[in-house]
Amino acid sequence: MAPIARTGTIVVLLAAVVGAFYTTRLQFSPIYVMHDELQFALQAQTIASTGRDLHGRLLPVYFTEPEFPAGRDPVAIYATALVLKALPLSEGSVRLATAWVGVLNVVLMFLVGRKVFGSSAMGLVAALLLAMTPAHFIRSRLILSPLYSIPFILAWLLWLARYVERPARRTLAVSVAWLSLGLYTYLACVVMVPVYLILTAIAVARQPVSNWRWPVAAALLIPLVPMGIWFATHPERYGQIVEAYRLAGLEGGQGQTPSLGAMTDVIKGRMGLYWSAFDPAFLFVSGDTSLINSTRRIGFLPMAFAVLLPVGVYRLVRQGGILGAVMIAGLLIAPLASVVSGAIEMNRIMFVIPFAALVATAGAQAILVQGQTAWRVIGLILLITVPVQFSSFYADYMGSYRTESSVWFGGNLRDALNDALGRIGAESHPTYLSRDIPHADRYWRFYALAAGRADLVEQFELYDPSTMDMADLDPDSLLVCGTQGDCAPQAQSAMWTRVSVASEPDGTESFAVYERR
Repeated sequence: MAPIARTGTIVVLLAAVVGAFYTTRLQFSPIYVMHDELQFALQAQTIASTGRDLHGRLLPVYFTEPEFPAGRDPVAIYATALVLKALPLSEGSVRLATAWVGVLNVVLMFLVGRKVFGSSAMGLVAALLLAMTPAHFIRSRLILSPLYSIPFILAWLLWLARYVERPARRTLAVSVAWLSLGLYTYLACVVMVPVYLILTAIAVARQPVSNWRWPVAAALLIPLVPMGIWFATHPERYGQIVEAYRLAGLEGGQGQTPSLGAMTDVIKGRMGLYWSAFDPAFLFVSGDTSLINSTRRIGFLPMAFAVLLPVGVYRLVRQGGILGAVMIAGLLIAPLASVVSGAIEMNRIMFVIPFAALVATAGAQAILVQGQTAWRVIGLILLITVPVQFSSFYADYMGSYRTESSVWFGGNLRDALNDALGRIGAESHPTYLSRDIPHADRYWRFYALAAGRADLVEQFELYDPSTMDMADLDPDSLLVCGTQGDCAPQAQSAMWTRVSVASEPDGTESFAVYERR
C-alpha cells in the first residue's frame, strides 16, 4: 500500500474508533446541560436559524453578553450552528461539534506524532495517548470553547515540523496562520499565541529562509482583519479583555501604585500558582476539584504519564532538536494564562494536553526503541496501563459519575421544565420560574426550542419566592421551583397542587411543578 493510502486508512480507522467513544451518548453523560453550555447553544441556534445572535447582530465576530462583556469566542458557536443546520436542537446535538473537535485533535496528533517521531507507529501512540487523556475526553463532551484551541495548536505544530524538516516560506506562513486563526477560539489564546509565535521565531532563527518576513506577516495579520474591524467598531472590548485577565492583587489602595512588598507578594503567589498546575496529585491522581471537569477518581492525565513525561523531557533535551525544545517549552508554559489571570482553572490549562501527549510519546519511544529488553517490557506495561485505566474511567463516567455530578450540572431542571411545557396547550398558561433557580431563563428558552415550542420561548416570568404574593396569580398558572426551600409556600398552600416532581438519579427530589387551582 502506498504511504499516502496507508496514512489515509489509519486516519479513517482512528477517527472511527475514537468517534465511537467521543461522539456517542452525549445526552446521557454528562447527565444535564450546564448553564454555560446553554448560552453557547442558544447563540448557535439563533445563528443557525436567522444568521443573527441573541442581540440581533448579523454574523458577529464575538458574542457579547451582559455577564461577559468581552464576548464569547466565535468558533465554538459557529461550529455548533453548522451542526444545528442539519440536526434539531437537543442536548446531544449541541455537544456534537465539540465531540468531533476532540476526534479531530486525535487525528491531528497522529499526523504531528508521525512527522515529529518519524514513524506511523509512534504517531498512533501519540494519538491514542491523547484520546485516552481523561481531561481531553471530558472536555470533548461539553459545548465550551477551550477545547477548540487545541486543533489550531496541533496544526501549527504540524506545519512547524514540516518547516524544520524542509524550510520554506510557504510552510512557515501556513504555520503562523494557524496560530492567528486560533485567536478566535478561546480568550486565553490572547496570552498563549504570542508565546507560541516566539517559539516559532526561535525555529526560524535556527533554520532561516530568505525573504520570509512579508509572507509571514501577511499570514499573521490577514486572518485578524475581522477581529481588527470588530475592535475598531467596539473599542471597549480591549478594556473588557484586560478586565477578564486583570492582575488580581496588583491594585494599590485608592488608585495608588502598589508597594514593592505587595508586588513581591503577588509574584510569590503567581509562582505558587504555576507550581500548583504541576501538582502530581492533580495531574495523575484526582484531577480537578470540580465534577464538571473530573470524576475525582482519575487525574488530569493518565497515571503512566508520571513516568513517561520525565523520560520524554530527558530524551528531548538530549536528542529532540528544535522541535524537542518547542515541545518542552510548550509543556512548561502551558499554565501561563492561568498564572496571568490569578487562578488555576481547568479552562486555562487545557494547553497542557497536546504537549503532554507529545512529550509522553517521546518518553515511550525512548523506552521502547532505545532501551534494553527490560526497559522495553516496562515501557509496554506503562502503555498497557493507559487503556486499562481509561476503560475503568469510561465505565465510571457512564455510570456513577452521572449521579455524583448531577448537582454540578444544575440538577434535573430538564424534566420539570419539559413537564411544564407539556401542560401548555394552544392557550398559554402563565408560567413562573423561581429566581432561586440559577439561570432558569436560559433553561426555559433552551427546552422550549428543543420541544419545538418557539412560541413559548419568552412566555415566562421570573419571580422572587420571598416577595411575590402567590394569591394574586391567575388560576391555571404554572410555577416551577426547587424542592429544597423555595417551593415551601406552595407545598403548604391549599391554592396550589403539585402536579409533578423531578428527581435526581439517586432519588432525591430537586424541582417541582405546581398548578394554581
